[in-house]
Parts: sequence; structure tokens; C-alpha cells
Amino acid sequence: MYHRVTEEERRHIHRWRQESNGILEIARRLARSPSTISREIQRNTGGHGYRHQQAHAKAQARARRYVPRRFMEEILAYAEPWLREEGWTPQIICERARKEGFAHVCKETLYRYIYADAKVGGTLWKCLTRVRRKRWRRCPRLDGRGRGRILNQRMIDTRPAEVETRLRVGDWEGDLINGAAGTGYLVTLVERNTRFTLVGRTQSKRADEVARAIIDLFLRLPARARRTVTFDNGKEFAGHEKIARKLKMDVFFAHPYHAWERGTNENVNGLIRRLYPKRSSFAEVAVEQLSRIDRYVNHRPRKCLGWDTPREKLSSFLGFAV
Repeated sequence: MYHRVTEEERRHIHRWRQESNGILEIARRLARSPSTISREIQRNTGGHGYRHQQAHAKAQARARRYVPRRFMEEILAYAEPWLREEGWTPQIICERARKEGFAHVCKETLYRYIYADAKVGGTLWKCLTRVRRKRWRRCPRLDGRGRGRILNQRMIDTRPAEVETRLRVGDWEGDLINGAAGTGYLVTLVERNTRFTLVGRTQSKRADEVARAIIDLFLRLPARARRTVTFDNGKEFAGHEKIARKLKMDVFFAHPYHAWERGTNENVNGLIRRLYPKRSSFAEVAVEQLSRIDRYVNHRPRKCLGWDTPREKLSSFLGFAV
């Protein structure tokens, strides 16, 4: 990470230059890039050479300087027709404006404007090329299921403390496993106490389809085995309110990029990946294949269960075989 040159470093630069040390030697002593030292000297050298007090004052004044916003209405009026009608990229627009002497901004400023326009429902982003995936994924998807927060989430911080103890049955973790492109997905639901796993399949990641699959899986069990469920932040779980209402369960969400908050589910997903490695097709996964996954994970003795199986543990709790 870059850090600004400090006053103390400028004092050293001034002294070492007086001792005839070169830029490479000064950079080595300060553990800085030679280009950083070179820019520092070029920018802050006065009429009497580089002096640390003067250099620091010039740098401080430059940091406080107000730079007026250059992205004005006339720039947008110039850029938008080329973007919409000619399919020019922001870089082409900006460089052409610079070449012809028109008011202009850098391409990143134009990209930021396009992204801001997309967030309020604008359509400029549709004019961007799809070649650069990094750019494309910063804009909303056509079907409205792109980036953004899931509404009315209850985060894991508000989940009852007893869920963390694993002393009761009925607290679940849920996830979606991706198959090869266009071949479907596996819904996995893992009970935290018994490690019992429910597995289903969906054709897409649409929130309504995923919600229906989760509801159907949970309805196989009595209500006393369904208390809470914790998902990750994937938009496929945007139907969480429907799940909570239909099943009378409390639904929570882990923090983004905190996979360990759903560690039980992640471990089971790893087991399933032994049967279906990444990029495996789920196109042929039907009742027989789902039964195979069920046997593989629920008939597997676990050390954490005293070498009982998840199916034995849940059956013991319910009083009948599952």
C-alpha cells in the first residue's frame, strides 16, 4: 500500500542529497521505490534546490488544494451520443475529445458516471462492450438479479446464541452448489447438531425457484426439526421472506466472504464435490442421483457424532427413521 512521504523522510532526503547520495541509494535506505523518491524531488524542489522544510510545505499545500470537478454538462452532452449511437468506449470518447480540443475527463471518470447512472436505473451501462468482464459485472444484469443487497436481511449477529452451541436440533445452514454452465444447481441444507443433509436440484439460480426447492426439502421434516436456517449472501436467497413465512423459520445471513460462519455446510459441500467435482454437469441429476448423494453424506459415520451417522442422529431425535 502506498504511503505519502513524511516530513522525517524529507529531512533524510535533504541530508543524503547533500552527501551526494543518488536516488537509488536514498530509495534503498528509506525502503521506498526509486520512482517515489524521484517524483518527490521533482515536485518539491525550489529555486535553491531541494530543502526539506520547503518540500514539506509545498506537499502539504498541494494536498489541501481544491480541484474543481471537470465533469460538466457539456462533457456529457459530447460523450453520450458517441456512447449510445456509435458504441464508442469511454476511452475512445475521452481520447478523441482530448485530440480535438474539447473539454474532457479521463476514462475512469466517465466509467464512474455510467456506474452511478446504472444504480439509479439508467441505461448507459447497456452501451458498454461486454469484452471486459470486470467492467461488465459492475453493472446490473438485465433480469434484475445482479449486484446489490438482499432486502430485509437478518444478519448472523442477531441469531440466537444457542444456535452456536449446537446443543439443539433444528438449526440449519444452506447453500447452492454450481454445476457446469447451464446444467443446474444443487441446493444443500445441513443441520448443525446432527449434520443431517437435505439435497435438491434447481435448473436456475432464480430466487423464486430456489425458495420453492428449499421449502419442499424442509417440508419433508416435522416442524420441531426446523427452527432457523443461515444462508450466504447470494442473490439466489432473495426469497428468504417467503421461506420464513411458509415454514415459520427464522432466516439469517452470514457476512459477505465469511464462509467459516457456515462451516458445517461448506464441509458437506466438500464431500459432495468428491462425487461431483467442479465443472461437473448436473443435467442428469435426478431422483436416483440425489439418493446417492443422500446416502453418501448421511450414512457416513462422523467423529464429531461419536461415529454415529447423521441419519442415525436425526432419527433418534425424531423417534422414527428418516
